Amino acid sequence: MVICLMALSSVIRGQMMEEYPKLKNIKVVKKFFRNSQNDETITKDIHFKDGKLTTVKTSDVVQNFFYNEKGLLNKTTKERVGSNWNEVTQYYYDPKDRLVEFSKKYQDGNEYVVKTVKFTYEGAHIKAEAKKSNSHNQLVEDIEYIVENGLIVRRVSRNRNNQIIGKTEYSYYNENVSRHTGLVGDKTIKMYTYDGKNSVNLLIVKSLFGANYKVITPLISFYDEEFDFQSISKNNELTFKATSQKYTPVTESFKYNASNYPVSSLRIDGDGFAKTESIYFYE
Repeated sequence: MVICLMALSSVIRGQMMEEYPKLKNIKVVKKFFRNSQNDETITKDIHFKDGKLTTVKTSDVVQNFFYNEKGLLNKTTKERVGSNWNEVTQYYYDPKDRLVEFSKKYQDGNEYVVKTVKFTYEGAHIKAEAKKSNSHNQLVEDIEYIVENGLIVRRVSRNRNNQIIGKTEYSYYNENVSRHTGLVGDKTIKMYTYDGKNSVNLLIVKSLFGANYKVITPLISFYDEEFDFQSISKNNELTFKATSQKYTPVTESFKYNASNYPVSSLRIDGDGFAKTESIYFYE
């Protein structure tokens, strides 16, 4: 009986390790095909330690990620090699590990600006108020998010007269973000399809934001371009298209390992003006 239990325990541990692998490195090469004489290539080298994102390097920019004692992302720094340019973002949480404040210091012209977003929670409502240091700390954004079943389903923006100037609803299918529907203001409908395999982006955002990643990641995506709302989806995104021509359609294909996680991908923007190849390495 003891031997059987030990064997069963080993099987369970093996299944858990197989189901939740740890990323080690992602190598990305993005090529822009503007014309035969003016092609551009951007490389990105993404490093992890114990499955947690630590560094993102491009040819001239290095971004580092730092965590608090609970393992939640609490700071990133971004520096350009050979210059004084830099950006710093910081994340603050309450005792329930909910995001309560986000700040970003960045360069705007010849001066540095700090944008601060404070989040307050009232039942199913999350209030987000954004201020900038160069606007005498006056309110520059007044946003309300609605949460249902642990997911953000609506985003409403108001002007200084408390009038609704934007409203978007978010739909989910099979644990994936399937649609953004603009109802007021920008009425674009954005649509996404997925592959049914294990998402590599989900591994990343879970390790960054812990148990509340399904709310924090979408919240942050509106204030930090490093994060994507769709990253909380269970599967890998295959296609993106929208009803407005101002958005470029995207298709992506993947190759997988035995655990159904991606080992490589090829993303094509539009009619092929940009192609991105990624290779994923696991511990």
